[in-house]
Amino acid sequence: MARRKQAAGDDPLTRAHHQLAAAVEDLVRGDGWQRMLAVAARFPRYSPNNVLLISIQRPDATAVAGLRTWNTLGRRVRKGEKGIAILAPCSYRQDPAPASNAAADASTVQADPAAVGPRALRGFRVAHVFDITQTDGAPLPDVAPGPLAGDPPAQLWQRLQQVAERDGYRVERGPCAGGAYGLTRFADRVVRVRDDVDPAQACKTLAHEIGHIRADHGTRFAQDYHRSSSCRGAAEVEAESIAYLVAAAAGLDTTCYTVPYVAHWAAGDTTLLRDTAARVIATARQILADTGTVAADLSTVTASAWRSPTGIGATASTELVRQRSR
Repeated sequence: MARRKQAAGDDPLTRAHHQLAAAVEDLVRGDGWQRMLAVAARFPRYSPNNVLLISIQRPDATAVAGLRTWNTLGRRVRKGEKGIAILAPCSYRQDPAPASNAAADASTVQADPAAVGPRALRGFRVAHVFDITQTDGAPLPDVAPGPLAGDPPAQLWQRLQQVAERDGYRVERGPCAGGAYGLTRFADRVVRVRDDVDPAQACKTLAHEIGHIRADHGTRFAQDYHRSSSCRGAAEVEAESIAYLVAAAAGLDTTCYTVPYVAHWAAGDTTLLRDTAARVIATARQILADTGTVAADLSTVTASAWRSPTGIGATASTELVRQRSR
């Protein structure tokens, strides 16, 4: 006799996904998230050329701003620190287009002091900015995922690796560009996970990359992943949500990482989690079947607690205390 299908409300994966969505929603509604957004709005957006200049002069830079911006954020650049040279545009205001001879008759027409022309680029000058590590002062509000520590459940890495390999991907360990914890190259079918992270983080990252593969991101988002923030956001939300469910069913709690990660890539829009729920749950269920894991009881995960690395956190519910990497 076929086993009776679980009702949606009794399905542990569905229940865990609902709780993840609720935790993300609580996070983005909280004061910590709003403070983080307010601070982020004060940081300038640098041109690709200036990003290159910053990376050459200070490869480890994470948050860069000018002296005045740091002062407004309650931080001071330490005496003797060397600034990072960038190019700042110099512009001037052009005179408005000349009016007709009749309108320009000074004896009959008065000049309008509010009539000013558009600004035009005249050239560039060297300006100096500073990384946060060159400053002292009040900590900046942040809600960021911190890497998982410790060991995963036994054999989880091996089982996930076998899934990736059965899908035709080679799994390797090594550095990843941009400080990411992992990456998937669909063209030559390679999954890479950083080799300088704890085993728990490595397992979570491998599950995330398998999520990209199994959710068909190599086809669905092939054209727009690197060009559209909304497409990349959807892909990252799906992959991380899949990883969360797979890891949770195996006994690895990734809440403290997954909740802020998903909130970031969803840009605070929790409807994205609900819109992708069916695909996420179905994909996670198939991965679990392929690893031989039964998602029977996730209560030990959904009852866990977390606090963000900077201490911003608050209770989301009685079951779950809530909270640019995979």
